[in-house]
Amino acid sequence: MRTNIKDGIKFIQFDIFEDIGINHAVFTRQGGVSKAPFDSLNLGGTVGDDPDHVIENHLRVFRTVKRPFDSRFDVWQVHGKRIICTDSPRPIERAHLKADGIFTDNPEVTLLMRFADCVPLVFADPSKHVVGIVHAGWQGTVKRIAAEAIEVLKRQYASKPENLLCAIGPSICKSCYQVSLDAAQQFRDVFGQEATAFIEDRDDGIYLDLWKANQMTLEKAGVRHIERADLCTAHHLDDWYSHRAEKGKTGRFGVVIALK
Repeated sequence: MRTNIKDGIKFIQFDIFEDIGINHAVFTRQGGVSKAPFDSLNLGGTVGDDPDHVIENHLRVFRTVKRPFDSRFDVWQVHGKRIICTDSPRPIERAHLKADGIFTDNPEVTLLMRFADCVPLVFADPSKHVVGIVHAGWQGTVKRIAAEAIEVLKRQYASKPENLLCAIGPSICKSCYQVSLDAAQQFRDVFGQEATAFIEDRDDGIYLDLWKANQMTLEKAGVRHIERADLCTAHHLDDWYSHRAEKGKTGRFGVVIALK
């Protein structure tokens, strides 16, 4: 994983996607124009930030990755497991579709998703020339959205799991992510005994390792090539937005990916 700074905008890129014709970046919160508490590179349009600031931040992101803004395709993320495959950008006047995963095989499309504690799962299939992003919060993770993504790739693009490259981006870590008894029970119901690998009962509550849960789901689906950022959004508020640590009053950082 590499950290980059360009014109004041700080972003990371994964080694796993190097030299395979993939243009991608996970943007920190640094380098934008939004004011506190959304400072500064907020890409979330529904969190209470000034809309003009959000638009300017989007434009800066797209300039950084040298992609036209009108190539953008994004969705309204709803903590489900619906995944959309697109071969065209989303016109600015068209309403967002509701989904938590997006894929494309068109180099003219730039995919964008937003995060603030949930897990970004970033995909590439270099053999089929497909890229994608999945939004996996605890609800998406317990619904095995990572496995659903693999099924969509197999069905839509004839991808083979062993050829896929996947990166697990910055999100809240196990030591920061206390969950309810009900949420933990849902994981135990779905994952059975495997849930003991990523759920920890402590004296002060139950804690969930979303990185491990998603990695296990990917591996069980046949994915062999996985890179983890191992960066906690709640621990590093100078770089990342955290819905949990900032008590809901915060922005959203962006993940973009496109075929070159």
